[in-house]
Amino acid sequence: MKTSKNTILNNSVLARLKPRKGQVLPLIAIALPLLIGLAGLSLTVGTVYFGQAKLQNAVDAAALAGAQEMNTGDAKAPGDQASLVTQDDSGATHIVLQALSNPPQTVMASAQAQVPGTFAALFGIHHFTVKAQARASYGAGAPFNYAVFQGDPHAGDPPLRIHGANIIAPIMGTGGADVHSNDNLKLDGATIVQGACSAVGTVTVNGAGGCSQGQTSGASTIAMPNWSTSTLVQNATQVIGSPQNPQGYTFNGAAQFQGRWVVFGNVKISGAINGPGSIVAIGGSITIEGAASFGTTQGQGVCFAALPPASSPQTPENITIQGAHSMTGVLYAPTGTITLGGADIIQGSVIGYRVSLGGAGIIEYDPTQQAIVPVHQVALIQ
Repeated sequence: MKTSKNTILNNSVLARLKPRKGQVLPLIAIALPLLIGLAGLSLTVGTVYFGQAKLQNAVDAAALAGAQEMNTGDAKAPGDQASLVTQDDSGATHIVLQALSNPPQTVMASAQAQVPGTFAALFGIHHFTVKAQARASYGAGAPFNYAVFQGDPHAGDPPLRIHGANIIAPIMGTGGADVHSNDNLKLDGATIVQGACSAVGTVTVNGAGGCSQGQTSGASTIAMPNWSTSTLVQNATQVIGSPQNPQGYTFNGAAQFQGRWVVFGNVKISGAINGPGSIVAIGGSITIEGAASFGTTQGQGVCFAALPPASSPQTPENITIQGAHSMTGVLYAPTGTITLGGADIIQGSVIGYRVSLGGAGIIEYDPTQQAIVPVHQVALIQ
């Protein structure tokens, strides 16, 4: 009987397709340890990751709690909040919780813990050490750590220009009086800064002045604090007007005032006001006229702040000082321009979206004036 070529071909193909006994088991034997190893590695990595995240959360919570407590002035702060770490992670050890001086108004928390090695124990690794660190800021905010601060970050806008014969110096015993610009910084004339000068752009010195503690170009941008209008109103001791009815207010003559005032509309001051306290103009600017003194000669003074309305958060609200004044306190205009053009003496700090300093003024940086700033916040910065 003749066999066709097709039959021979089909038989050959079928023979090749038949399973060959004994080839699968060696493959399984080779792959199984690898699969087990990968599963064990995943288990170990997951365990370490979970342990690290748990410790980090505990350290973050302790740093924030410590910073919040620093705002209250508690003598035991922030160290008494270290117990929060072990509450959230019972295996935490080597716990450190302390306030830092550099950067100022910062609380640092750190800890470590042992995480089981799980699968790695087969190779003699019975545990892994995980570490965590967190930093939280407290107080009025980073811009208030400067004698003069300009927050405008746009390179095409006017730089922070200090011209004339200004002197920026620290109040006795407080270290330096630093100046920062989120754009460029120019010192013209005989301006003397007894501290460090920094700018996100460039620092330029023209004339006989300079910065006694050096100058830094290409510095990091420092954001303005974000003040909530509703929080200010809620915590105010005196509210004048409303967003729908911005009445404004005028202070005439000498006045002793205390507390936190919120004024919807423009504020005009033509007399001597002694604090301690704060006056926040919302949806209006602040104008100070004549020759007057503000704040106190010792202790806390007055915080003047001009904020945009909540409905238009980019509206520039300015602070303008006309004449020669002596002031203890803080000037703050996060969206507007602060203008000082005379022989003003400010014992505190000047923080604005833009700042214009001319004439022959003196700014003595006093960090203790931050206590009168009506909004103190905490935030994780690392």
